[in-house]
Amino acid sequence: MNVNRYSKIARICAGFWQTLDGVASDRKKSFKRRGVALLLVLTYIVVMASTVLAGFLNSQVSFSISANVRDDLKAYYKAKSALNLGRLMLTYQYELEQDEFFGERLRKSNFQLYQIIDLLLTPFKTGIVSVDVPNADRTIASYNLKEAGVDAMGDESGDFNVRVMPEAGRINLNKFANGVKQNDIYELCMMVANSEFDDLFNARSSLHSDRLSRMDQIAALIDWVDADSEKTYINSDCKLEEASGDESGLYIDQRKKYKVKNAKFTTLDELYEVAGFGDDLMEAFGETLTVYPVEKINVNLASAKVMYAALCNSVEIDRAGIDSRIWACADPTIGTQLLALSMALEGYQQFVSNPMNLLYLYTVENETSVIPGVVPNGTVVPFRNISEFYKVVKALTSDPELLPKFLLYSPTAYIMFGDKILTMTAAGLGLSNLTFNTSKLYANITTASPRVFRVVATGEYGDTKRTLTTVMDFNVTGGQYLYWREY
Repeated sequence: MNVNRYSKIARICAGFWQTLDGVASDRKKSFKRRGVALLLVLTYIVVMASTVLAGFLNSQVSFSISANVRDDLKAYYKAKSALNLGRLMLTYQYELEQDEFFGERLRKSNFQLYQIIDLLLTPFKTGIVSVDVPNADRTIASYNLKEAGVDAMGDESGDFNVRVMPEAGRINLNKFANGVKQNDIYELCMMVANSEFDDLFNARSSLHSDRLSRMDQIAALIDWVDADSEKTYINSDCKLEEASGDESGLYIDQRKKYKVKNAKFTTLDELYEVAGFGDDLMEAFGETLTVYPVEKINVNLASAKVMYAALCNSVEIDRAGIDSRIWACADPTIGTQLLALSMALEGYQQFVSNPMNLLYLYTVENETSVIPGVVPNGTVVPFRNISEFYKVVKALTSDPELLPKFLLYSPTAYIMFGDKILTMTAAGLGLSNLTFNTSKLYANITTASPRVFRVVATGEYGDTKRTLTTVMDFNVTGGQYLYWREY
């Protein structure tokens, strides 16, 4: 009986524990089901958050792209507006020259609107015409156009500017396409004659084995544009000799595997295709050369290097062993003299071309002429005519005070001579001994109103900047585009 009782109790206990196990198992299953649901909810939240975040980021990127496109478009049209304003002012220059009243006066003074284009452009941006004292925090005169009722002037967001640079002060390489003239070769020879350029034409340099001598480099430039296929030869006296041989040999035998163009340069950058021409030569002479329709050297615009070529080509000396016309500048003494004179002429040109310098001279300093007794009172252009240019040349070679005064305004002088320009004098350099053949000089130079311009217009809006570079030929009414580049 006791056994049966214990057996019954055991069965009851076993059933109780089975019940407890069932309850526990149900609870575990319930917990598992609730854990999966929570995991699904969390996963859904993460996915939705990622989707929302991705959409937000995409919208931000799209907004930034749209803003950049907007800023780029506004910057582009600001640059185009600046370009059109520059073109308008250049066109107006030639219309004024044809005017019955202003035409004769403009031609006589040789006044050029592009020289004061910054002053003319400022009212379009600010609505205010202001004249400041150079190098001083003082305004001479100011006039608010908006207050006078002139609409659409000023209140501009962003900024725009235009630079107008005549091509007339450079030597045109494309003129060799119409035939090779000895006098044109002399211009190039004289420009590279100075000893400072010796390293640029050292063909024996181990670092620059592709360099050519002075004469070979000039011949390579001529061969690129001339019509024939024979190689040009120029002797050590810069005289053209009989052509013979294949002019493409410099390219086929070297790393440049092509033939010469035998046609005009399209752009100045095409010089890099010419044998021997590289960054060093472009840095030294790029600003002195052009491929656009320019004939004579415009002394109102020429740099010291180009001015130097014109003076070397016409200087007359009486010294045994030196050809007075060809290699006068190859002589170190004469070369230094003419280089200093060229830089002083450049300084005089830079001084007079800056209207603020003249305004300060004529108003604050109460002077009436840049060089009294040599140039007219109140002159606003460097040289009205070629005879006036020669008068300034003679004044610089004879007056001991003028040479150092205008050397200070020459950018080339500071690069080449530094502080030495402070001690240079016409007497110390012996400039008074120089004489020139005026017929040769006048045949190669001009002061005529320039007709071909390089115009660089920039527009800015926000952090975006756009630049338009063009070359315009105003030999055609209204101006014709010869070159266009956007970046």
